[in-house]
Amino acid sequence: MPVAYSYIRFSTVEQIKGDSLRRQTTASVQYAAANGLELDTSLNAQDLGVSAFSGANFESGALGKFITAIDEGRVARGSYLLVESLDRLSRLPVPDALAIFQAIIGRGVVIVTLTDMAVYSQERLKTDWTPLLIALVSMSRAHEESAVKSQRVKAAWDAKKERVKNNKEVMSTRCPWWLKPSDDKTKYEIIEANAETVRLMYALAKDGMGSWSISRYLNALEIPTPQHSQRWQNSTVQFNLRNIATIGILQMDQDHNGRTTTNTFVEDYYPTIIDKTLFYEVQTGKAERRRMPASGGGRTGQCHNIFKGTAKCGYCGSPMHIRRKPGINTGFLYCAKSLQSASCVGVSYNVRQLEAEFVKFTRELDLKQVLGEGSGKGAVQAKKSELAACAGELEATEAKFKNLLKAVELGGDVSMLVQRMREMEHATVELKKRRHALQAELQSLISVEQIESSSYENMSALMEQLESKSTELDEKLRLRFRMLTEVQRIVKRLYLFPGGAWHSIDEVDGMAAGLREAGYDEDRIEAYISSLPTKPNRDERYFVASMRNGMVRTVKAGDVIEVDTEWTSKALERLEARRGISNEQ
Repeated sequence: MPVAYSYIRFSTVEQIKGDSLRRQTTASVQYAAANGLELDTSLNAQDLGVSAFSGANFESGALGKFITAIDEGRVARGSYLLVESLDRLSRLPVPDALAIFQAIIGRGVVIVTLTDMAVYSQERLKTDWTPLLIALVSMSRAHEESAVKSQRVKAAWDAKKERVKNNKEVMSTRCPWWLKPSDDKTKYEIIEANAETVRLMYALAKDGMGSWSISRYLNALEIPTPQHSQRWQNSTVQFNLRNIATIGILQMDQDHNGRTTTNTFVEDYYPTIIDKTLFYEVQTGKAERRRMPASGGGRTGQCHNIFKGTAKCGYCGSPMHIRRKPGINTGFLYCAKSLQSASCVGVSYNVRQLEAEFVKFTRELDLKQVLGEGSGKGAVQAKKSELAACAGELEATEAKFKNLLKAVELGGDVSMLVQRMREMEHATVELKKRRHALQAELQSLISVEQIESSSYENMSALMEQLESKSTELDEKLRLRFRMLTEVQRIVKRLYLFPGGAWHSIDEVDGMAAGLREAGYDEDRIEAYISSLPTKPNRDERYFVASMRNGMVRTVKAGDVIEVDTEWTSKALERLEARRGISNEQ
């Protein structure tokens, strides 16, 4: 008994609710029973909600897999493919639709259209090509119907987009999760409870929390999620923190895969729930943290170490890792090499002492000297000039487009003018994209300039709040993240010397040998050598702060003990060369 396969397709998922699936399935069963065919459903040849106008059913859908099954021998020659009509197979232009049609019958499979009971096989068409003419007419009609429908839908959508751009018309009832359409569907309204959650995310991000730490924080407070998920995810927080809808901007255009492109922005389309300055400040902070892979709250997310990513061992240049001891309300920073039993000093630096010394050091700095007169002003001015140039070019391009439009109306060379108009339209889109990017970059630079000057001033105030007994634990966590962020904004590296300056036995022996070669007597050598420290001493601890503006300071107990920047820099370079580490300044 010959085997038949039923191929069922419709274009939209909504059609599942209708009668299309039942109608096509019933017709296949009835034809197979009436013509002595065994209906095989093992291949499940169905493309439900898949377009034939785009060719998706052939390129990646069940129809393409059916042809592959023929080639693999799972569908035998002489089998039947039952379809409601030829437009179920394809709505592509006639040459492409015919190629799919021939690919099936050319492999020895018979096509039957159930609406008119037409049978198409390779053997029959060799002697009677009349059915092929009918098939070609059907293919042409199917493509033209879809093309006209597509053009009408596109025209209606383009007109709606123009109304959205010009009149801020509500385009869809779908909107960000902190908004809802008004009862009359003419505007969007803020859902305050959801908007407060988004505002909290931005406040936490401004404090220096990453998306992973924010999701933990929201889950700990049991704040409801926007969707049906039971817990906040890192990806959800990331999406909200970069969503320009929070500052009222609609990004309209999409590509064929549904991904948004940057062609069309509509300002002030949504109600704003986040201040633009805060939005761009958060974007700047995220970019800074990406450049610092060691930043963050640590494995526990509690941010015990506000010097994470900046503190290095002054003796060997390795990272400093925090270790906490039971019953002690502080942590201790150890050189990574010493924790691995390698050749470095196994003396720790008390985190609380380091915090106090660092805050005292920054409190007494001359901010004008640290930041430099007019710090960042040059970069901001250069970006403003670049933005002005872009705006001028955009204005000139739009004027050219209008002139071309007038030339068309006056009866110029239409084909040439239309081509030029397309070029001008493309150039306008690209310039608008660039203008938007420059606006974001300028705002970020302004935010950085303001943040840099305030970071020094914030440090001591944050420490006082941290040490206050009235500060809640949740607030202390946010404060420590803010401290981490402030430290990373102003400090490039913090080289720690938890045991102070001391000399190893080998170094002492080397110095003694050098003094003997220079002709010094043994009593003077012995007196000098005996005065040198040969063991680490926590009381002599100090650190070298390398600031982001290039300034270097050596600090002991919070006081600057060497203010000669050039001398300190050279001393640090000699130390790095002696210890065989790379110069990280």
